[in-house]
Amino acid sequence: MNILIRPKKILGVLLIIILFLEIANSIGLVFYFNDNTINWLFNLFNIRTEGNIPAYYSSTTILFASFLLGFISLFRKINGLSYSLWLILSIIFFYLSIDEAVQLHERVGVIIDNNFNLKGYLSWGWVIPYGVLFIIFATVYYFRFLPQLSKKIFWLFIISGAIYVFGAIGVEMLGAKNYHSDDFSEVTHAICYSIEEGLEMIGIALFIYTLLLYIKEEIIITVKKIA
Repeated sequence: MNILIRPKKILGVLLIIILFLEIANSIGLVFYFNDNTINWLFNLFNIRTEGNIPAYYSSTTILFASFLLGFISLFRKINGLSYSLWLILSIIFFYLSIDEAVQLHERVGVIIDNNFNLKGYLSWGWVIPYGVLFIIFATVYYFRFLPQLSKKIFWLFIISGAIYVFGAIGVEMLGAKNYHSDDFSEVTHAICYSIEEGLEMIGIALFIYTLLLYIKEEIIITVKKIA
């Protein structure tokens, strides 16, 4: 049986979709700031809000990454290989897909904001628990998981993760600083969240490419050898 996987082609398609979404978001913002009668375009493609095309795209791609991780963990389990860290990753990405769809982190942020008087870069409080969990998660995976991978997959994991986290937490903190400053600019705010969401989508696209490459180079080759 011939199993054909083209990671580069899939990555290219995802990047084209991301570019289209960013352009549509930018056009919607231009109309929003200059002519409020075309709010439907802003609502349909605004990258920051939920329940629209960019939100569905992001949630779906993260869910796809979760599925790929689950597939890898299942294959490794069947073949007597360690699989628990792959499975944990799959569960985490499943949660992130739900979070992306309904903005769970925003609700966590509201709870923290209501109980603590946070300012500046931490004024959106959800970055604190998520940031701490990420540091713990990254430390464990860096020493226990990543060394098991080939050098190419290792670096792709690092790069895709860094892009995603820099967008999700790093640029988010910059946006929080601007949002709560005395010289708040709605245009700057829009630029910040457009960059933030764009980096998140690129990070996930590259991560999907990495997982497909792993499946192509590690799993399919193994299946062919067994056959």
